[in-house]
Amino acid sequence: MLKVMIVDDEPTTLQGLVTLIPWEIYGFEVVGTARNGNDALNKFQTLLPDVMIVDMMMPGITGIELIRRIREQNSSVVIIILSGHAEFEFAQQAMKYNVKGYLLKPIDEDELIHHLQEVEKTVEENDEYLELKVKMIQEKKEALLLDAIKGINSLKLNQFLKHDMKWNMCKLLLVKPYGDLYYLNEFKETFINCFEQTNSGFVFMYDSKIGILLNAEHMLARQEEHLFAKVQKICHEHMTNFTAAISESFDDMECLQEVFEKIVAIAERQFFYQEGVLLHERLKPIIEIEKDPCPEEEKLNLPLFVDKLLLAMEVGDKQAINRILTEIAQQFVNRNASESEMKTNFIQIISSLLNKLMYVYQDIRETIGNVLSKVFEIEKQPNISKLLLFANELLSEIIEKMDVNDSNILVKKMINLIESNYEKNIKLETLAEILNYNRGYLGKIFKNETGVHFNTYLDKVRIENGKKLLLQGLKVYQVAERIGFSNVDYFHSKFKKYVGMSPSKFRKHHQIQ
Repeated sequence: MLKVMIVDDEPTTLQGLVTLIPWEIYGFEVVGTARNGNDALNKFQTLLPDVMIVDMMMPGITGIELIRRIREQNSSVVIIILSGHAEFEFAQQAMKYNVKGYLLKPIDEDELIHHLQEVEKTVEENDEYLELKVKMIQEKKEALLLDAIKGINSLKLNQFLKHDMKWNMCKLLLVKPYGDLYYLNEFKETFINCFEQTNSGFVFMYDSKIGILLNAEHMLARQEEHLFAKVQKICHEHMTNFTAAISESFDDMECLQEVFEKIVAIAERQFFYQEGVLLHERLKPIIEIEKDPCPEEEKLNLPLFVDKLLLAMEVGDKQAINRILTEIAQQFVNRNASESEMKTNFIQIISSLLNKLMYVYQDIRETIGNVLSKVFEIEKQPNISKLLLFANELLSEIIEKMDVNDSNILVKKMINLIESNYEKNIKLETLAEILNYNRGYLGKIFKNETGVHFNTYLDKVRIENGKKLLLQGLKVYQVAERIGFSNVDYFHSKFKKYVGMSPSKFRKHHQIQ
């Protein structure tokens, strides 16, 4: 509804105008009245009417003077004047202040309604014109910004900001909303209403991202926090998640293309930062690149990570599992891997691990199968922290079913590990590192429980399996390789030590029997 204010010093005329017609039916609302010019000026500041009906002859400030002062403050308010026959000369003077209507007293109801209908039509046309004008200005500014981002004609944007807007320093804020992009234009309009109406920023859209060029001359760090809260509120109102990144200050639009590319790159690596923060160059990622990382061209040994995790799972050490998973993530960070690359490899590593566990631990195949069906949810994790937490939860679900509460479980798991992996290069040092135990202490626990040293137990397991292979007809060097001895002479000496004869004699002896 259009807001109406009536100014007249005669109480009967004033009251009559208020009650003469049903204002609401015609799309108007009387928001206030005034008995003189001074009262009208004071109320105008608060009421901000769209239409004023003003009497020409009033004590103190006349109608003409009131209209003149109103026009100094507001050029768009529609004014209709009230006048008697003897005041026609004053009415003519008032016309130079763009008065839209002229009513003679006493007021005729039909005539007043006719004027109001004309006023409504005029206001609607003005609104449409203003809306079109605002849209054209917005499109022109956006075109200038997009050109500068592409490295084209940044001089015009520089002139507009520095000469017209008096902006000396700028920052670029980039917001990337997720979800249904059907509402992206509506989303953009919300940002325009928020930033452009206060002249605090210019909004543009580029490749499904919303950018805001900000006046940064006096922007402090705490204002950036306030800015992020404002963006967060807008996104929550549209029920969408988002990523937001902000650039450092810059004073020349010639570097806007470089600034934009840098801030896009930061936003694209949101996965490597904590959730719910405004991204910028100074922000530290969750996992930082190590000082002396492995060369990028050096291929990651994914099977090694699978074996490490398998060892940690078999001894039920959750801390070791978390440490190994973090080590894997660190390796990908060191290589500047993408979010997609990291997630794909984590899925591959954990799937391989679970398939191995399913083969060994037949009694908990159902649990392992259920966990395996959840592995692809790694794709949904929003950042490294959540990915590592999710991976730990998956593996913990299996550990709970692996009888890890037995008081002698550490040694039992070590024995199981030896018997399942005797053909590999198993060392006490490797186990100690994985389990986060002192090597000497771990060896002592094993000796107290089994009565023999770790290496002795490993040798005996290998020799027992070597006997079986010899009796199957394999050659001595083949058996040595199969059970984990890289040197056939070393295998020969170990076999003779524990069996009391050479591998060849052992086979002949059993063949004779």
